[in-house]
Amino acid sequence: MSASSGEPRREPGTRAASRRASKRAAKGAFWRTVVLAALVALWPAAGTALEAGFTGVGERTLVVGAVATARPPATPTDTAPPASTQVVPLSVLSDSHAYFAASWWRQTVEANAIPGVSMGAFASQPGAVADTIASGLDEAAAGAQGGYVLVQAGTNDLLAGSSPARAASDIEALWAGVRERGSTPIAVLVPPSSQVGSKVIELNRLLTGAARQAGIAILDVYTPVADAGGRWLAGTSDDGKHANLEGATRQANEVLAQLPGILAGRLGQLAELPRS
Repeated sequence: MSASSGEPRREPGTRAASRRASKRAAKGAFWRTVVLAALVALWPAAGTALEAGFTGVGERTLVVGAVATARPPATPTDTAPPASTQVVPLSVLSDSHAYFAASWWRQTVEANAIPGVSMGAFASQPGAVADTIASGLDEAAAGAQGGYVLVQAGTNDLLAGSSPARAASDIEALWAGVRERGSTPIAVLVPPSSQVGSKVIELNRLLTGAARQAGIAILDVYTPVADAGGRWLAGTSDDGKHANLEGATRQANEVLAQLPGILAGRLGQLAELPRS
């Protein structure tokens, strides 16, 4: 066939190459569109994945594509006591028997030697009788915070000439004052006396009966240091009125042995707190 006017005739190899180039261009445009559409659709998930990559210690890593939720709080690093652990505040309302440096009180409660007990108020008045000790009721009850107040009085009442019956009545008034202020009294027996031993025996007898009748627990620091006549055992007192280090240590050992059981057996043993 002869040549004619118009576009020049292409050879077959040139036409095939042109067709292949056109197809590649079309495919490239198609896949670029697909990739762009996918990026637009997956962008929120990608953002979530980036966020998850920066979670701190103790935080939950979010699953890519999941709906973002509030992160759980991080695990506390400080060690807190178990919720069931209860610390009981304990105050003392007393005369000189709890006051001196190595007393039964200082060797036990003040020294943090009793698990589950914290020190409340130290309302100890050397030389005071029960009526005077009553001035410390507000302090002792406030320090106890609804817990317990150890009440010890009577030695100075007897030395001042008071009868055991009168001294017992004044001490019972201290118990009542503790209860009226929202705390629970614990009766601490009167220590021996080389001057008025027989009166101490009678006073402790009266206090024991009254405490049992009122549902008040009794802490006995008398027996481990007393002889049969209500006097201090040999070697447990230097002046016949107060415990020395040996006597106070014997008393402290009894407190360590008795007090945890008293506190653990509050229901049924101790008086109920006054109802508001």
